Amino acid sequence: MGNIFARNKKDITTSLFYYERVLTVNPNDSIAMNNIGANLMQLGRVNDAELYFEKAFSINSSYPNTLYGLAMVNNLKGYHLKAFGYAIEALKKCKPENPVYNNAFELANQVSLKEIKLIDTTEMFNQYSQKLAIESGKIIDVIQDNTVPTPAKLEIAENHARDRHIIRFKKDRLAIPHLMMHELVHLDLTVQCRRKNTNFLFVATKGHKEQFIRNNEPIIQRLNREGLNDNTISDYMNALFNGINSQIYNTPIDLFIEDFLYQSYPSLRPFQFLSLHSLLKEYIDAAKSKKVAEYTPLSIRNANIILSLIHSFQFRDLFGYDMSYLFKAASSQLSFAKEFYDDYLKYQKNDKAIEAHHLIQKWAKKLRIDNYFSLIEENEYHASRLNVENIVHEPNHLIKAEPELANKSQVDYSNEPAGQATVTMYCLSALQHFEGMARSEIQRVGFEIGQLGRHGIDPSNHDKKYMLKSIQGKEFTGLQLLAYMYVAFQFIDPGLDTGLNFKHEFQSAKEIHEKGKN
Repeated sequence: MGNIFARNKKDITTSLFYYERVLTVNPNDSIAMNNIGANLMQLGRVNDAELYFEKAFSINSSYPNTLYGLAMVNNLKGYHLKAFGYAIEALKKCKPENPVYNNAFELANQVSLKEIKLIDTTEMFNQYSQKLAIESGKIIDVIQDNTVPTPAKLEIAENHARDRHIIRFKKDRLAIPHLMMHELVHLDLTVQCRRKNTNFLFVATKGHKEQFIRNNEPIIQRLNREGLNDNTISDYMNALFNGINSQIYNTPIDLFIEDFLYQSYPSLRPFQFLSLHSLLKEYIDAAKSKKVAEYTPLSIRNANIILSLIHSFQFRDLFGYDMSYLFKAASSQLSFAKEFYDDYLKYQKNDKAIEAHHLIQKWAKKLRIDNYFSLIEENEYHASRLNVENIVHEPNHLIKAEPELANKSQVDYSNEPAGQATVTMYCLSALQHFEGMARSEIQRVGFEIGQLGRHGIDPSNHDKKYMLKSIQGKEFTGLQLLAYMYVAFQFIDPGLDTGLNFKHEFQSAKEIHEKGKN
C-alpha cells in the first residue's frame, strides 16, 4: 500500500503512514526502512532520509537500493568520496537489469568528476616517490612532456644510462594523478624484482620484427595494391608491431598494479575509476571499428580484443560495472579472456606480482604472438649486451621495436649549400670513426644520440656542445650529432625514417671515404 500511494498516487504523506505501520509489525524490515528513506528524499528531507537508509543498511548491507540511497544522500551533503564508495557498492550488489545499476554508475561518474577537483594527490605521490627513491637509490624527476606517446611514461634510470628515473606526463589527460601513480608502481615492482634477481626486460629485436613482417605479408600486399607508399606501410606495420608487444607486456603487470592502487589508496579511486573507464572506451572503440578490422591481421586483432577484455573484467571486479558485452566479442575470445583472467586471479591471490613474466610468456604463446619479443633477465641482458647486435631498442617497462630518434621533424639542408657541405664533412667524419667497428658498437652510438634527442638537439646552435659516453673525449655540435646518428642508422637499419634528409650528403661522404681508402 505504501508503494502504491508513493509511486502511483504520488501521495508521500499517506505512503509514510503505511511504511510506519510495517515497522510496527516488523521493526527489522529493511526494505520498508529503505522505502521510507527514498520517500523522505523526494520530500527534500535529506537528513531524515539518511537516518532511515542507515537503519536499513544496518539490517541489510547488501540491498543495492539502500546503498544507492546513501550515495545520493552523501552526494547532496558534499561528501563525494563517501558517495562514490556507496555507488560502487550498489553496482557490485545488483545485476545490470536492475534500474539502480545504471543510476549508480552515472552517480559514480558524477561524484568522481567532482571529487578529483577537490583531492590534492601531491602528498600521496611525493611520499610514494620518496620511498622508491630511497629503495632504488635514485631520485625520480617528473617532467611535463606533451610529446610522449602515452599519457604518462616511466623511464627507468639504468635503461637510459641516467642517474635518475623520469616520469613524463601529458598535462591535459583526465585523472593524470592515477596514471602517474601507476608508473610509480611499475618502478616499485622493478625494485622488488631486482632484490630477487628476477627482473625481466622485454626486448624486441630486428629479427622479431622481421618475423612479424613475414607473418603478416598479406596485409602489406593489400596495402600496396591500394596505393599506399612504402613509408606509410612501414609506419603502419611498426605501429601494429609495437602496439601488440606493448599490450602483451603491460596487460598482466597492469592488472597487479591496478589492484594494488585500489587496495592501497582509497582516495585515488575516483581518479582510477575515470581513468580506467576512459581507457576501456578506447579499447571498445578499436574493437568495434570496421576500419581497424579491415586493415588489422586477424591474429593481432584477436589478441588485442582478448587482452582488452581482461581489463574489462578487472574493472567489473573493482568498480562493479561490466563493459565486456560492449566489445561484441566472439565466444572463443571471451573464453580465452576468462581463462587468462583466472590465471591472473590465482597469481594475485598468492601475491605473485613479481612473477608476472610467466603470465606474459604463457598468454603470448596461446595467442601465437610469442615470436615477436624476448624476455631476458636484467643481469643476463647487461652482461651480454655488447654481444647482442640486433636489439633495436633499449629495454624499459614499455619496449618499442624502433628507437625514439632525436628530431622527428624533417631536417633538410638541400637548399643550403653551406649547410650541405657541413653535413657532408660530418658524415665523412662519422664514416671514418665507424670504420672497422662492430655493429653493436655503432648501435650504441646511434641509440645514445637518439636518447639525447628526446630532450632536444638544436642543429642551428653551433655554440652548444654535447658529449657521448659511447665516444669518449670528443665534443659535438648538435648538427654533428645528427649526422653521426644518420650514418649510424645507415649501418643499423637504412630503411628507418630518422627525420633527417641527409641522403645526398651521406652519398657524397661515402664516395669521398671510398676514394680515400683506395
